[in-house]
Amino acid sequence: MNYSIRPMQSTDIPEVFEIDKASAVLYWPERSYHFEVEQNEASRPFVAVGSDGKILGFIVFWLIIDEAHLANFAVCAKARCMGIGRALLNHGLRVCYEGGARISFLEVRAGNAPAIHLYESTGYHTESIRKQYYQDNHEDALLMNLDPEEYEEVVRN
Repeated sequence: MNYSIRPMQSTDIPEVFEIDKASAVLYWPERSYHFEVEQNEASRPFVAVGSDGKILGFIVFWLIIDEAHLANFAVCAKARCMGIGRALLNHGLRVCYEGGARISFLEVRAGNAPAIHLYESTGYHTESIRKQYYQDNHEDALLMNLDPEEYEEVVRN
């Protein structure tokens, strides 16, 4: 599948919102994406766009001094398992690294095995667990870190 990655734009938000809504029980309101794209100076939002112009996935990082926090991330169902998620993750990490990040953090549902596998294969490790973090079903969240050595490995490859 041919696609490219570029910064998220306001015109992408309706499609991004639909992908998020279809992928997550606790999805962000559409206005949150407008804030990320239009107002949040710490935000680094990106989309993967197919050759037909359709949004295939998105990622939102917050770059805060030397930290890249993965805030939101999803790939549409028809484009999963094609490397798009890994490409978005690596792209966002590189951009944040170029902006000064040297460590990265995220939270993920303990039961989200595909996401955990992606994060672990990128170099993230589980630092701790937030018990009953998610409001919808009280599922635990894994707090995962990408330490400086692993982060540098990502941006070198």
